[in-house]
Amino acid sequence: MEKLSGIPLVERPPTLARRAYLQLHQAIRDGAIRQDVLYSENELAETLGMSRTPVREAVLSLSREGLIVIESQRGFRLRTLSAEERQEIFDLRSLLEGYAARRLAAAASSQQVRRLRELIDAQEHLGSVGQESAFLSLDERFHLLQPEMLGLERTHDTLVSLRGAMWLIGYEALSLPRRHENVIAEHRAIVDAITRRDPEAAATAAQAHIHRTAAAVL
Repeated sequence: MEKLSGIPLVERPPTLARRAYLQLHQAIRDGAIRQDVLYSENELAETLGMSRTPVREAVLSLSREGLIVIESQRGFRLRTLSAEERQEIFDLRSLLEGYAARRLAAAASSQQVRRLRELIDAQEHLGSVGQESAFLSLDERFHLLQPEMLGLERTHDTLVSLRGAMWLIGYEALSLPRRHENVIAEHRAIVDAITRRDPEAAATAAQAHIHRTAAAVL
């Protein structure tokens, strides 16, 4: 029997567990779920307007990803990363993002460079007061877009997992004086090197940016 082609797949709506997972993910990234606070699954289910079962599934998924810790019969809280874990995260980011920037400097189109500059401009327009969530969202997009542009799926997927851990410490770096302005300048240095088609300068700028962020929180 001949297979049918050209028929689009039917998109299924996300399950309640998936919706709960995405909302919790967003809350962690935005800082709405805070360190050193114990959260009740029952209260969270009530807040989300759903039963405890999908919330429990979402919490278990986030626990497996290493973002939260479940305390039996009590609730859950965000994980606290050790100094060794933080150092490892930044070391891996330095290697992978330096690699992506080096590759992109050799292959980026003018349209891709323009897209990266647009993200930096958007960060700059946000300002530094009360815009941490939006700033971090643009920051994440800037870093993940580079391997996406190159089709580096393994690099991208590894960075996604590292970015999840970065949410646990992202606000710490931004709380330092002038860190917003410094991040923007460091991002521009990366894109300037990519624009010049200078792979080594792009890798160096990317790694310097990661090292300065690490110095702010380690």
